[in-house]
Amino acid sequence: MNKPFNILKMFKQHYYCLIAGLPDLVINEYQKGLTSIQFRHELASELNKSDYNLLEFLYLQNDNKNLINLLLQKDFRFDDLGIYPEDYLINQIINPKGIVEYMKSFIKKFDSEFYDQSPLQSENKLQKLFYDYVLSVNNVFIKQWFIFDRNVKNIITAVNCQKYRYPIEEHLIPDKTTNVLYEELLKKSHIPELFVDEDFPYLAQIFQLAESATEASEKEKAYDGIRWSFLDEITVFHYFTIEKILSFVIKLQIIDRWRGLDEDTGTAFLKRLINDLELSYSFDSEFSLINRK
Repeated sequence: MNKPFNILKMFKQHYYCLIAGLPDLVINEYQKGLTSIQFRHELASELNKSDYNLLEFLYLQNDNKNLINLLLQKDFRFDDLGIYPEDYLINQIINPKGIVEYMKSFIKKFDSEFYDQSPLQSENKLQKLFYDYVLSVNNVFIKQWFIFDRNVKNIITAVNCQKYRYPIEEHLIPDKTTNVLYEELLKKSHIPELFVDEDFPYLAQIFQLAESATEASEKEKAYDGIRWSFLDEITVFHYFTIEKILSFVIKLQIIDRWRGLDEDTGTAFLKRLINDLELSYSFDSEFSLINRK
């Protein structure tokens, strides 16, 4: 995965059997301990190369975490959800040739004597490079998801910075293009109602939640609920294409995270995923032939 996928395909690959079988696959395999990384390995043989490249973007933030920890020489547990194995990533730090461009750039800057190598500043700088990179991908779903993901993080960060009196501009994830939300967050912690619903879906709910006195773990669950709803919204007209699979993988990552922290919460998310998928695949009669012999 050395460069973003920049070619706009006129005809999308359709994964009729794979997508139609997703609910059963997750129900049966998840009970046996299926994880999102195992599912990714299975998809490697199911997706065409360009679609699999898109899938890998959903895992790169795990690589970001591993890279930061290795560069800072922290004692940590390596996150196997990343694209790059531990030994490979260590070798790339020494001689970065086979990793994505934004990581190469970050490693070179990190070694500069003028570079602030504090954990927070390092993470913020790598995050900026990551979002610049991933938003250059020529896929609407990837762009929509990561713009939304960045906006959610920036809103939460801006509210927390104001609450604890930290300088907002040092902690937001900037955008190399014009971003009204980013500019407004630099000025204040709330957004005019004028464009709350028009260009930034769920903005009001995110702000209200971030500013509430809700317990931290409950807030995180609620943020994931908003993410879930957004994924449903942007894939409503995608039936058998890679977008439906990408959405499914993100939801599976959400479930994995909560299963690790709270089994009951993870189980509830899993049931919701299955219910959502079952509703999504109540196909029109024109698709009824795909399961016939």
